Amino acid sequence: MAQHITEEVLKENGLRLFDKLEETARALETDRAVFEESSKLILEGRDLLGQGNFADALVKYNSASDKITAAISARSEPLAKRLLRVEFVYLFILLLLGYLTCKWPNFCLWSGVINQSIQTAWFGALGGITIAIYGIYSHVQQKDFDPKFQLWYLCKPVIGAIFGWFVYLIFFLGLVSVQGLGEQKMARPEMAFLIAFLAGFSERFTIKMIDKLMSVLTTYESKSGPAKKQG
Repeated sequence: MAQHITEEVLKENGLRLFDKLEETARALETDRAVFEESSKLILEGRDLLGQGNFADALVKYNSASDKITAAISARSEPLAKRLLRVEFVYLFILLLLGYLTCKWPNFCLWSGVINQSIQTAWFGALGGITIAIYGIYSHVQQKDFDPKFQLWYLCKPVIGAIFGWFVYLIFFLGLVSVQGLGEQKMARPEMAFLIAFLAGFSERFTIKMIDKLMSVLTTYESKSGPAKKQG
């Protein structure tokens, strides 16, 4: 269901949150039952908020939010299914390319081009496809699929490929190391593929790697800066 807010958040931004929720509910005017129920809850929540009864106002807000989110999710299921088909097309193309390049490695179109660097981009894309499929399935099941994220689902495999290749490059150049893994394990291609998959699957993982890289580069820049004159 929709992500619930806390009482502290409601105290600080109560009226604005109810206004935004009411604006979202207007998109469901064609679904009279949901629109009327959610509008009633919003009206009651506003009244309770004005009386300083934040606990009950929070219950009304979250209940209305759940109804609106579930209705939007149900209305967007055809879009979710189309996106799911797109992700499976991505997956089919990726697996087909992997099969063809392994079966005929010397084919003129990719002979001498396919290397570990390119393969990590594939595994990054695979990670992106995996999280996209899981995201569509889980949000439809939980009835909180948001159509506003359709561009994210379409772009995630491409972003995953870029992230997978970039994070692999960070480790390949030795700019960042992985704790608990020796150099022999890092030299294995399977480890590079695992790291690339994780980078494509999890944006947080990639962002952490970028933060580590920035920290390393910043530290290096500070150490290699001009020494202060002795006076």
